[in-house]
Formats: sequence, structure tokens, C-alpha cells
Amino acid sequence: MLELMETFRQMVNHCVGIGLEKDASTLKKLSNLSYSQLTKYDIISYYKSCAISHVAGILANRKKSLKRGLKPRNPYAKQVLLISCYGFKIIDGALKVPLGKRRYIDIPLNNYVRKVLSNSSLQVRSFTLTANSLSICISKEVSEIECTSIEGVDRNLCNLTVANGSKVVQYDLSKAVDIVENTRSIARSFKRNDVRIRRKLYRKYGMRRKQRVSQLLHRLTKAIVQHAKQSKAAIAFEDIRHIRRLYQKGNYQGRNYRSRLNGWSFAEVKRQIGYKAQWEGVPVIQLSVSETRGTSQLCPRCGEKITQVDRFRQLYCAQCNKWMDRDMVAAMNISIKGRSRFERSKGLAGEAMKGNPTNTVILRVDASKLAYRMTR
Repeated sequence: MLELMETFRQMVNHCVGIGLEKDASTLKKLSNLSYSQLTKYDIISYYKSCAISHVAGILANRKKSLKRGLKPRNPYAKQVLLISCYGFKIIDGALKVPLGKRRYIDIPLNNYVRKVLSNSSLQVRSFTLTANSLSICISKEVSEIECTSIEGVDRNLCNLTVANGSKVVQYDLSKAVDIVENTRSIARSFKRNDVRIRRKLYRKYGMRRKQRVSQLLHRLTKAIVQHAKQSKAAIAFEDIRHIRRLYQKGNYQGRNYRSRLNGWSFAEVKRQIGYKAQWEGVPVIQLSVSETRGTSQLCPRCGEKITQVDRFRQLYCAQCNKWMDRDMVAAMNISIKGRSRFERSKGLAGEAMKGNPTNTVILRVDASKLAYRMTR
């Protein structure tokens, strides 16, 4: 099995070299250039197709990074791996990986994966095998729910606020901030004057921090998506992709302040909510920067601009004569902007289908897939 995985790794690196040399990043062009050169590898033919497809995705992502002005390294597969979407079977709780000449090797699955795959509505698409782990990709047909409300999500460093027209829920993320601060404190305490040792320790504690924060966000985002599904609500996000530009060296901010905000996992929250919402059929609305500008400065009740702010993140509206939390105000305004987007799409659909009333689709949810990871 390890020989098969090593052969697949060599094919991947061979295709990467051809793609970089010929500037090929599409599947069709890369297949025409490299498939004939993979005949020297003694391996089943559909593993060659999977290797080419895998490399095409890697080179396409590299090309996107170059267009964004980044300077990525040339990709290279160091660890043995095996990826396939053809020929494998799952029988009696084991994954049967084909070796050729009608020979298979059985990899037993754990109880959790067996329970997930027992659902008849799921379809197994592919698997990825490494020296220490096995990932199985599954998919299912998702029917989109009919939305009756919009929930706005405001992402902050210490909390995550979710609000609709009648209810506001605030989730505490102070534990994630403490995890990042503790990891940074541990990394600063290293005194060993050896770059290799320090790099190894940084990688170890960095991975530990990532796993702990991801697990904390996993429980939180799962609760948000389940609540949206039960209340039949779509989820609206504001666009804060370039917010890290505000916390760079030279912006007259302290080093500790920049470190805290640059350790903020705002993109991970959106990623987890995004794929979980697609898996449950909950629509996700991405608002633009212009639509969400000033969400923390407008009163969600009267729409007037709020000017008085105290040090405890409290806003005061003179028109309504009411104090409000800054994060809750932002989440409610995002919900209102999402509702206006929904109403505009509904109006356009009504004009196009005059006399034939139909339910308006906000965003289409295609059949999605999710990977379950099992460590042997």
C-alpha cells in the first residue's frame, strides 16, 4: 500500500513540473500534456486521472494567488498520499481500496464513520488516504428551506452577535481570545537559540491553538445554523475581508493590540457557518461593503445616526432616548440590510412572473459535500 501511495506522490510531482513548465492550470490542458507521460508508472489508469485532477486544482489556486499579487512557492508533495473517486467500495464497514488485477486492501472504518455512512441519502464521492489518516468525501441532495426572516451575524473579537427582527443572541468568544494569548505567551518564552527547534515548537503550539479554537467555533456555529434552520431564517454576513489592513505596523497602534486583532478568526466563523448552512439547506447572503457601511452608527429603530458613544461599547440614540449595545446594533442593521436584499429579489421575481406567483429563491444551494476525517 505504501508503494502505491509513493507512486501516486511521484505522479503528482511529475504533473506539477509539467504544469509549471507549460503554464497549464486547466484540467483539459494538463491532461493532454501529462497523461501520456504517466505511462511509465505501474499503476491503475484512473489513479493517473485523479493525480492530474488533483494537480489541476493546486495549480489553479496558485494562479489565483499570483493574480492577487502574492508570491507562492512552487507546490511539491512531500508526504505519500492516494486520492481516488473511482473503483473503491465500502462493504461491511471497511473501505476496499483497489490495487489492480482485482485485488483490494481493506481499511476498517470507525463506528462514527459507519454511523454517518449508514444514512441512505448520502453518496460517497471520493477518499484521500495518507500515512496517518483517511478522509472520505460525501454529498447529499439538499432542499432549500423557505425563509421567513433574516438573521444578521456581526463578528467581533470577543463575541459573535446574531439578531433578527425580534431577538438578539450574543455568544461569548473570550475563551478563544485567551487561547490565542496563552499560545503567544508560551511562544515568547522560548529561549533556545536554534531556529530549527524554535520553528518546530512554534508549529506544534500553533497547530494546538488552531485545533482548540476551531473546536470552540464548531460548537458555536453549529448552534447558529440549527437555530436558523428551526426558525426558517437566512443568514446574512457583512464583508470584512480586508479588515486586517487596519491593524498593520505603522498605523500608530501598539504591538499587543495588533497581535490580538490579527489573531481574530473571523474568516473561520464564516467558513464553518457557510458549509454547515449549505448542508442543512439554509441560504447565506453575502452583503457588500456599501450595503453594510455604518452598521454600528445607525439606530435600527429610527435610522438616525448615533453620535454618543461611551467606553463600554454602548450607543445612545437621542431620537429614541435609548442606550443600546454597539454589537447588537450592528447585528440588527445587518439583518435589516439582508431583509432589503431579500425584498428586492422578491420584487424582481414578481415582475418577471406577473400573474404567476411563485416563491422567490434567494440563493441556490447545490448538492454540497463534507469530509469526515478518521485517524487510524
